Order: sequence, then structure tokens, then C-alpha cells
Amino acid sequence: MGRRHQKLARRTVLANCGRTALGLAAASSVDLFSGPSPAKAAAGNPQQRALVYLDTDTPPSFDLDQTGIRLTEQLASACYGGDIVRYKIVEDRKAGVRLADIYASGNTGIDPGLAAKIDLSNDQRVFTFHLRPDVKSSLGNPLTSDDVIWSFKRSIALKQTGAFFANVMGVTEGKMEALDQHTVRFTLPTSNPIFLRVDAMKYYGGLFDATAARAHATTADPWAKAYLASHTAGFSAYMAESFIKGQQVTLVANPNWYQGAPYYTRIVWRAVPESANRLSALLRGDADIAAELTPPQLQRAAKTPGITVTSYIANKIKSIQLNLRYKPLADRRVRQAIAYAIPYSEILNSVYFGTARLVKSPIPETYPDYTPDFWTYSTNLDKARALMKEAGQGPFPMTLTYSLAEYDNPLLAPIIRAALKEIGITVTLNGVPDAVFVDRLYKHEGHAFLEDNWPFIAHPAYALWVYWNATTVLNIGGWVNEEFDALLPRMLVELDDKKLAAMARRAQQIWEEEQPWILLANPGWHVAHRSNVTNFVWYPDNDVRFQELQGT
Repeated sequence: MGRRHQKLARRTVLANCGRTALGLAAASSVDLFSGPSPAKAAAGNPQQRALVYLDTDTPPSFDLDQTGIRLTEQLASACYGGDIVRYKIVEDRKAGVRLADIYASGNTGIDPGLAAKIDLSNDQRVFTFHLRPDVKSSLGNPLTSDDVIWSFKRSIALKQTGAFFANVMGVTEGKMEALDQHTVRFTLPTSNPIFLRVDAMKYYGGLFDATAARAHATTADPWAKAYLASHTAGFSAYMAESFIKGQQVTLVANPNWYQGAPYYTRIVWRAVPESANRLSALLRGDADIAAELTPPQLQRAAKTPGITVTSYIANKIKSIQLNLRYKPLADRRVRQAIAYAIPYSEILNSVYFGTARLVKSPIPETYPDYTPDFWTYSTNLDKARALMKEAGQGPFPMTLTYSLAEYDNPLLAPIIRAALKEIGITVTLNGVPDAVFVDRLYKHEGHAFLEDNWPFIAHPAYALWVYWNATTVLNIGGWVNEEFDALLPRMLVELDDKKLAAMARRAQQIWEEEQPWILLANPGWHVAHRSNVTNFVWYPDNDVRFQELQGT
């Protein structure tokens, strides 16, 4: 998704259909359960295995449907983990890192998670989950069909990011049924081979312990927003023990987790706003993980004995999101001119110090059907000036709004300002606090925005639709292209890989010609940590999965 999405409104973003990279194999019944998952390896006294994690802040709340930002995602990945299913974990020997198996064909990358068995109809419209009877929440209540249905209904009712996922899955316009206490069925309006992949990442909106949540609901607050903002009620590895907003949150192991105790039974998450202070604490041995370090700090950490930086190419897009409602930017030749004016090498070297990669497609380079063939925007000021002249566009002012919470934005902004001055665009820099940025971004108050995004699902249609379909709220600039919008629903249901690849290629060609965003860099995924903390796993949300970590 992206760094923050609390402004999402309820929309049928993917028209209730979808498809994975190679398609889920149709079957009348798929038994994915192979017995109880083994407990995590442990050594020593589990009560003493605490991990100290430093980040820019604490989550503002624990409910992603109230504060859908990266910090809340990080907590939700530990306390909720997903909806029913999970991804399997695989080794990427070439990259030297463990990954969620998002690139697997069919259903082979899916772990059943909280289900003992999953039945799929041949047309992939009906998904029946037989829930494990041994799963309990952190509050001790057993998992039932009611928890699943209540959580989805809550997401849909709150009309935030959880509703987006429900729409993507086809649940909003479909039918949910509790066949019995441990069997829940989803009947969708159309085929949706992407259903399980999205479910594996749906920790937006639960899965909640409905019994606990209802106990704190009121007539004025029927979905227990107040309670779930400051309490966790999930079925995953951790639960919140204490919370001092802006200072510290402590997570402890869910004593009822169906996989057994995670290696680290206590996570002490401390807010340290300055990245230099996070690095210093890590180097002193006062922390185990320091998040959100700058590239020079990552380089220093990597050279320090006892410290390791775990990295992966990842799926991130750092871009200038252009507001096409502003008349000068409505002409694609002006947008192309901006793309040609950007000094990409300077950005990669002076902002990211070699830790980022050039982005040559709106589809992440590790995703299926990615092609760089249509990116032609190597820095060329003569070409940029010629395009401005061809468009009949004289000098004009442009605001560039960005969050001061991101280390790279204040470094990128003056480089962009200086570059665009060369082609007659006078850029006014508008760095603001993160909350102000989010508000302005989703109200489209500005001409251009520096922002990070990453698509959760490794499928070309999803990666393109989530940000640039004409109807999605994440299409910040209001870009519309009829051919592009017509291709996406066809891509979502196409089962022939060659036909899908051809359509994805054409969609990327259209996008590159239109340049609705200016792609700057892929900063990658980098985590600095003590070398004795191991077993990091990359997920497409770019969070740290505490429950996967091991110690040596």
C-alpha cells in the first residue's frame, strides 16, 4: 500500500475481481493443513528474552482503520499478522534474505494460517475456511466464524483501508456465511484468484476477537473504536501490555498463540525521533534494532563490528505525485519535461549514497511482467526544454509539498527545485509535519507531493490499479486514461500468462508516455540490527516481523 492510508474512502477499487501472478489452481477442495505448526526455537529463560526496537515514534493508535500509517502497520503485523491465511517463508539465495513467498505460482505460497482446510470452487468464487479449533486470541477467546465476519463487517462499516481490502477481495459485494462455529464461507460476485494473497496481508481491520471488542462497544461506538485504538485483540503472536503515546509501547507474547511462544517474548518499542540517536543507541548496545536510518548511517552501522544491516531490493516507489488538476500539469508533455529534467544520478548518489535503485516502471522490478523498456527519461535538459516549447508552456510556479518526517524529503526537495528552475518552473518547497502532509495529500491541496508507496500484492494489475485506476482514492493526481483503465480489469481476470504479460507491457507503455507521477528511486528495505538478532523476513509491507526473529 503505502506509508499512510487513513483517508481511504469506501470504493470498489478492484471491481471485486483479481488474479495472482500465475493464477490459483482451481480445485474443489484444497487441504492446506499439515498438523500443528511447531513452536519457535527457544533457548534460556523465555521471560528474559526481550528485544528493544527503536523507531521514529510509537503508533498513534493500534487500529489501522483509524490511523493507517506505517507505525501502526508495524504493530499490527505483530499483533494481528493477517486475516485467516499467511504467506509461507522461503529463502532467496540470490538476494541472501528470507522472504514471504509472494512470487509463488498458484496457491503454493499460501500458508493456511488459522485454517485447517480451505475449499475453493472451480471458478474461484467460493472460498470456504474450516478454522482450526485450537486457535485462541491473546484474551483467551477461541476463534470462531463470528470473529471473521464481524471483523469484515467492521472494516466495511468504517470505510477506511480495511474496506479497501474487502473491496479488493470481492467481499463487500459478496456474501459471508457462518456455516457453523468453525466454518465460514465467502461467495463472491465474480472470480477472484487474488483472494488468498490479499487475505494474507489483511491486518487492516483485524482479525479481531469479536467477543472482546463487543464487550467494549457502545451505542455511540458500535465498532469499539475507542477500545481498539488503545488495546489489541488479535490472534497473532503478540499483544500490547503498555502504551505511552509518543514514548513507548511494550508488546508481550500472546500466551495462546497457536504456533507457540515466539523467540522474543517481549518487544520494547521506544520512540526516538532523531535517527542519529537511534544509531547511537544501537552502536552502544542499548537497542537491538534501529529503524529508519539514513543511508550514511546504514553505511556506518554496516562497518561496525557486531552490527548487521539486512537489505532487500523491495517494492518501494519514491515519487513526485503530480496533481493534474493544476492546468500546466494536465499536459503530458509538461510532465515528460519534468521527468527529463530530474537529475537521477545526483539523487541516487547524494541522497541515497548508493543504497537506492533507479525506478523504470510503475511496477516494482521484482514483480511479474515488469519491463523497463519504455522508460526513456535519462536526464536531458535540452529534451525537457523542447517539450515545454512544444506544449506552448511558459514559466509557471509549482508547490512541492512533503512530510518532514521522512529523512530523504528535505534532501530531495532542493535538488528538484534547482532542476526544474532550468526549464522555467519555479518550485516553492512546502515541508510540513506528517499529519498536515497527509491531510493536504488526500485533499489534493498542492501541485505536487513527495511520497512513498509500495503495492502489497505481486501482480501487475494490482500494482497498477491500486494507485492509478481512475476510481481509486490513491490516484492522488486524478489521472485518467481510457485505454489504461480498460486494460486493468482484463488483466485481473486473465489466466493466460502470455496474454497477461502483453497487456501489462502495453499498460506500462501508456503509463510511461503519460508520466502521471515522476519516479525517483526505490530506496529499498534496510534494517540495522545487532548481529545476534537473526531470521529477518521481508514482507511486501516492508515491516519487521518480530515473531520471525531469532537470537544467537
